Amino acid sequence: MGVTFEEFRAGLEEREQRRKLLSSNGRPFFVLISQQFSRSEIESLCDTATAIRRLDRQLDGRDFLRNVLRGQRIMNLFAQPSTRTAESFVAAADKLGAISRIVSDLRTSSFSKGESVEDSVRTLSSFFDAIVTRHSDDEFAMRAAWALSQTGRPIPVISAGSGKSQHVTQSLLDIYTLRYSFSQRGGVDGKNVVIIGDIARNRAARSLAYLLTRFEKPRIFFVSPAAFAPDDELLSYLRRHEVENTTRSALGPLLREVGHDIDAIYVTRLQQEWDKGGGIPDSGERGSSEEFVMEPSYRKLVRPDCVLMHPLPRINELPESWEDHPGFVVWRQVRNGMWIRAALFAAVNGADAEIRHRALRLGLLE
Repeated sequence: MGVTFEEFRAGLEEREQRRKLLSSNGRPFFVLISQQFSRSEIESLCDTATAIRRLDRQLDGRDFLRNVLRGQRIMNLFAQPSTRTAESFVAAADKLGAISRIVSDLRTSSFSKGESVEDSVRTLSSFFDAIVTRHSDDEFAMRAAWALSQTGRPIPVISAGSGKSQHVTQSLLDIYTLRYSFSQRGGVDGKNVVIIGDIARNRAARSLAYLLTRFEKPRIFFVSPAAFAPDDELLSYLRRHEVENTTRSALGPLLREVGHDIDAIYVTRLQQEWDKGGGIPDSGERGSSEEFVMEPSYRKLVRPDCVLMHPLPRINELPESWEDHPGFVVWRQVRNGMWIRAALFAAVNGADAEIRHRALRLGLLE
């Protein structure tokens, strides 16, 4: 007998049950939340991403990669506006030889006729080998995964952003970027990380915080408006994993106090699209107030090697004048999204070990 959706959702709260529900043959199958990944799985994904990146520089390596998922078809079902994430998934699939399709206007699909999530994804599973979803509903990807898990032909579901809850692949690319940036500084362990913005509603910020718990003794400084501070669920999770954290209401005082001890600053915008019934604010109303903006004058408060990140899009919270800061890695972040998503596709299909082995044999991995 299958599990109900309520049982499936509840099972994601417990580690062993979560592994049973989301994994297949020891590898990820449904990719829904950052908490599902262990430290070793994160390291493996990062190594696979690096292997793909370096193999792609060589003609023979590129030809090898194009055969990894040759013949597979991937549906990208994006019910929320997206350019970077959608194209990143398409580019990642293309690197491994898969064919992608994007549906971004659900008015052209049967969702507009009132078809259920369950019926829609079961239909799509007849034509595609994996589904990538982005939706304003926190539980859309979860419900799609549950529905397919109850069938005789489940296919992988990968969340590309779930409401205000999680953006798991963004957090994976962020960790991959931090790992690369700290490769000569002991890795991600023990680093002091500032996360600025709308923590309660910014799924990228929340997912990164969850994933940082997989590393040893990180320290997180949240900077957010009181109304959008980290919620009890996130804070409770950090406490259970003994991650020291504090929440501040303004960036300037924090940097004046401990700026030279900060290893990375993760800047996000305020999530104003969730205000006023979900509409996009007028241009004059967009952006963050000065308490949450990386003012150019703060340059003297942080070290030159402080890593500066942003999941994009940005409004006013990270001025362009920061782009010549030695630790500015935003554009590397963007490209890393393609590599880590390609690595994830490979892992879901059980092809990641072969990719790493080939890169090791060619001396492309340490």
